[in-house]
Amino acid sequence: MNESLAAHYDAKYAREPQADRASQLVVPGRLPRNRFEACVRSFPRLFAGADVLELGAGSGNVALSLLEAGLDCRSYTVSETSEVRLEGLRRRLDDPRLRAARIDAECVPEELFGRFDAVIMIALIEHLVDPLGALLRIRRLLRPGGFVYLDTPNVAKWTRRLKLLAGRFPSTSSREEGLVGYDGQPVSLHDEGHLHYFTYRSLSRLLLERCGFASLEKRPYAADGRLGAPISDALARLWPELFAEVCLVARV
Repeated sequence: MNESLAAHYDAKYAREPQADRASQLVVPGRLPRNRFEACVRSFPRLFAGADVLELGAGSGNVALSLLEAGLDCRSYTVSETSEVRLEGLRRRLDDPRLRAARIDAECVPEELFGRFDAVIMIALIEHLVDPLGALLRIRRLLRPGGFVYLDTPNVAKWTRRLKLLAGRFPSTSSREEGLVGYDGQPVSLHDEGHLHYFTYRSLSRLLLERCGFASLEKRPYAADGRLGAPISDALARLWPELFAEVCLVARV
């Protein structure tokens, strides 16, 4: 990772509040309300392997929640590039199956190739400088039959299409065309560091045509309840390209 970006994320996460274990747990309802609930709900139904790697694990809420919910795995590696977040992960995650490691998704070491049955990437690919190069190496982390679970904002979602129609930039992690965070404060990185923007079609083509994955499965969920939870969920499943964030399972 670029040194200035690494310094930015270390400074940002140093101010992150330290949540207690109970408040970290993600407990999805029947209809997931965000990317974390969607993963905790979907991943155990997809996984039948032994070893998991979560790249860009953040605060560790997904790993903690999956293991607390009874995910059957031999090992679960959580990784971050921010030393601040790694320290937090080592403090909070005490399950014997867990290991915290500093792994940069853009230069994963060759000694990890063929070591995992599943890789989780939630809200990560949009931050990478070279997503194509990263995914080529990440594919090699997987054993035969393994998969990558990817979640990233959908720049073609209906709310962002309306912004473009009005001549506004469709920011995916901030407001005011990428200049103001959701907390109302000016951002220090445009659109909170999002460097690339994807649709279902563009990410699918990248995975299949350029990275050599064998098959894809859409895992849409409704993260936007503006139309009401039941309607939003039905639309996300019917037309994910327009009403859901991009969530794909790519198998080798």
